[in-house]
Amino acid sequence: MSKISLTKIKMWLKQELVLTIALLLGGVSSLFNTPHLYYIDWDVLCVLWALMVVVAGLKTVKFLDWTALELLNCCHTYKQVVVALVGITFVSSMFVTNDVALLTFVPLALVIGRTIKMDMPQVIILQTLAANLGSMFTPPGNPQNLFLYAHYNYSALGFFKVMLIPTFLSIIYIGWIIYFQHNRPLQLVLPVLEKPNRKLTTIYLFLLALNVGAVLHLLDKHIALAITAVVVLAVNRSLVKQVDYSLLLTFIGFFIFIGNISHTDVVSYLRDNVLGSTEGTYLAALVSSQFISNVPAAMLLAGLTREADALLLGVNIGGLGTLIASMASVISYKLFAAEHPYQAGGYLRMFLYYNFLGLIIIGLVTYLVCIVNYTDYLDVSAFREMSEYLHW
Repeated sequence: MSKISLTKIKMWLKQELVLTIALLLGGVSSLFNTPHLYYIDWDVLCVLWALMVVVAGLKTVKFLDWTALELLNCCHTYKQVVVALVGITFVSSMFVTNDVALLTFVPLALVIGRTIKMDMPQVIILQTLAANLGSMFTPPGNPQNLFLYAHYNYSALGFFKVMLIPTFLSIIYIGWIIYFQHNRPLQLVLPVLEKPNRKLTTIYLFLLALNVGAVLHLLDKHIALAITAVVVLAVNRSLVKQVDYSLLLTFIGFFIFIGNISHTDVVSYLRDNVLGSTEGTYLAALVSSQFISNVPAAMLLAGLTREADALLLGVNIGGLGTLIASMASVISYKLFAAEHPYQAGGYLRMFLYYNFLGLIIIGLVTYLVCIVNYTDYLDVSAFREMSEYLHW
């Protein structure tokens, strides 16, 4: 094999490390247990595909970029700019995922940083915190939420009730950091963007609302998928190529692995003795997310525990901490390092400081309020049918 081919393979493995691990786990476990198609949750994959193709459409019309610039044009002080950049990242991540929010708004922040004197590492880190913490409030906000929402058959009300307190704590934490920012008047000179095509924007926003409604069980997922596919193929079929199929393959790999190991003695022991408690599941989710990222942690631990709420809280708050705790954090780091390579080390130190501080504060308060007082706060019987929830 030529050196060029080996180099390409190494680059691909580096870029798709999580996918590689998922496929290896699925493949190796299949050598010892017979895999079955029913291990794969096709509903989750269909919803994820539909959401990704719709978000790709919104990116092509630059709806998010235009909205952000309109908001920033109303800003006249440094703090207002920071609040606008962080706030729109926080809110948009709930609907277009944390990855897309950072890919859209971090480059915009870097453009603004070239024109005015800003503390760019802190601004980008705040945006990263906003994307990871804002996205945890909704099922379509990030892949682990979408998976857990379907896996444990959450109701919309039950899901929002679980995530309300950590989301509220997140707003306080980010607001506290911004409050101590130095403020000064400024005048922004922003690039001019043509107003998004009204017809296409309306179509894509309708499809987004349609699929969010499907996620929240307001309409059938298959109907939403069919409508999305037909409309996208009619309007702009090139969007189908812009879907992140590596993420879908990653899910398939983990689905097969979880299905293969779900009935083994080791898994039974872990489920009954290690992850049989609310506290154990929450802490296991927090810790494992630091090393393998929160999406794989959610998918792996879901096959080992019935403690849905503790797992949901743990993997979302566990997105704070190390750089790889949430892969969205890697996106913003790469974007910043490409623009400011000499500040990459300082960025990483500041990132770890704010992330671990947030992990300690939000994680500890959530533990005391939601986990220690689990029976009082998370009345699961009131929010889901146990017969569907315990599908073991």
